[in-house]
Amino acid sequence: MASKDRQPETEESLDETGIGRSVELRPGGQLGGSELEAPVDADFPAFRRLTFLSVVAGACAFLPATFHEDRAFTAVCSRMVVELGKSRDLALAPEEVHVLAAGEDQPSTSTRAAGWLQRLARRPFPRLAVHNGVQRAVEAFGRGYLLLHAAGLEMAELHPPDRTPARVHEVRAAIDATLGGADDHGLRKAIAPAFHGGARLLLRAADVLAGFLGQRTDPVAGVAAGSGALTAEDRLLGTLVDRIADALWSDREGLAGLEKSFEIHLARLRGSMESA
Repeated sequence: MASKDRQPETEESLDETGIGRSVELRPGGQLGGSELEAPVDADFPAFRRLTFLSVVAGACAFLPATFHEDRAFTAVCSRMVVELGKSRDLALAPEEVHVLAAGEDQPSTSTRAAGWLQRLARRPFPRLAVHNGVQRAVEAFGRGYLLLHAAGLEMAELHPPDRTPARVHEVRAAIDATLGGADDHGLRKAIAPAFHGGARLLLRAADVLAGFLGQRTDPVAGVAAGSGALTAEDRLLGTLVDRIADALWSDREGLAGLEKSFEIHLARLRGSMESA
């Protein structure tokens, strides 16, 4: 899929593509139809949308030090989870969105202090934020991609009325276990070069994002549908997102490996829970 064929983003473009309803995400994948309906190719525009949201999540690492990076990252991931949930008719409740989108536990006081000093240096030296930015983007993409995969797995039981709080927590735990291993190497390989080359662009994107987040009590509102934040971000990040999406889209083996690893972790969690 060439970058020049990219269509401008809209606030609801992920939902409008019908991702999860009529197509499969995996590159080269097809949704087999009936005898009267031909298979449908995987949906690159929806894949690019997921990549775009992940890059915006990565840009949170470049926010000014006065902004709470973890809360901003969770806000972007919440928007992503809401869009993905709608696309697969999951009807996720706010508390379920939080479980699937929230960041990890807060670091220790000493770690926070060191992180604060590093973040102060990111404004004049944005390349210092690249490592964290890549980590954020990889985590967001992995969460989103594996959530979509889980929505299509009968064993995950994510669709109502079978879904329970325990099932949602199991899916989140399996995603974390998958991304915590070496299985995300392909994602990092696709994302890191673009982030290294676009550090100052990501800094500008973070400043734009900061303008929408402001000093809101609820940062999720800053990236909610209708806020205009994502439309503004795409104007800046479009070319960078295209590069990353093309690289990820080509890594069919890597994405298939992520799916397999997730299924193994979920099966282990399910087995340990049932035997407890």
